[in-house]
Amino acid sequence: MRLAIDAEAILAAFSGQNAELEDVLRPSILAITKLIVDDYGSKISLDGSGMSKDWLNRVYSTPQRLRMVSEAELSEYSLAEPEDLECHYVGAAYYNGQHLIRDAASPSIAVKAKQFGLRLSNTSDKIDIESLCGHKIVAHFSLNSSTSYKHNILRDFFANETQVVIYDRYLKASSLCFLETVIRAAHKNVCVTIISEFDSNGNSSLTKEVVQQSLKKVRPHGTINCYYPNFKEMSDKHDRHIHLNNRLQLTFSSGMDCFGLAPEWNNSECDIHVYFLSGESAIRDYPVKKEIKGNGVVIKCFSKI
Repeated sequence: MRLAIDAEAILAAFSGQNAELEDVLRPSILAITKLIVDDYGSKISLDGSGMSKDWLNRVYSTPQRLRMVSEAELSEYSLAEPEDLECHYVGAAYYNGQHLIRDAASPSIAVKAKQFGLRLSNTSDKIDIESLCGHKIVAHFSLNSSTSYKHNILRDFFANETQVVIYDRYLKASSLCFLETVIRAAHKNVCVTIISEFDSNGNSSLTKEVVQQSLKKVRPHGTINCYYPNFKEMSDKHDRHIHLNNRLQLTFSSGMDCFGLAPEWNNSECDIHVYFLSGESAIRDYPVKKEIKGNGVVIKCFSKI
């Protein structure tokens, strides 16, 4: 995770006072300023040995694990006081995920941390592992008109999957191309459920039968079920999700046609988040109909909420 941490908190973490904090620090990306580096040098690096010094030296030797906040950046928010270490720690955290860890937070820094919207914690706090960055969102991809990503950035998430539920209100030819690619990576006996309006409202040329036949060609031994959303019972009409059993959920900020088609791969604006799921995740209900005027049924799947 991204954070800023004072020298005393580093010493406390690697002294064995809080093993969970030590575990969190080891892979973290650390925010520093020149004044913070001097603080670390006087309190950590000069002791000649110790786990905290060894850890800090490894961080210093790996530029990707550091966020150096400049004086100019601190000045933008009036935090560049040359001898005000608390301002520097606040500024470092502000530019690096807004989480600051102090060994013993003073009232003044608590006020300043609140002013800048920081999450402030100390070395005695119990670490909530599930709240840490990366626990729920395991991958993120940003597409726009300047990118040319192909479907393969998501394909591996579908490898050997046996249960796939897809919801996208509007499917296009490029959406179907994407689904053909990723379903090809799934288990040969995969059960795929697709919920979409298809051609029922004139916004898509794809019929339910065309989608079903296309995916059946990709996975002839699989089961392909297509449903219409029952909007009388469904409130989240414009969501776009793919649920992979109780493992993962892919959520798209725009349609699954965002990749475009080969060979140009003209991407459109879309943020794709991949969420971790488990057997303890929430159950989401999709009210659907097999036929437009048919009776309603409910598709249940594991979901992030």
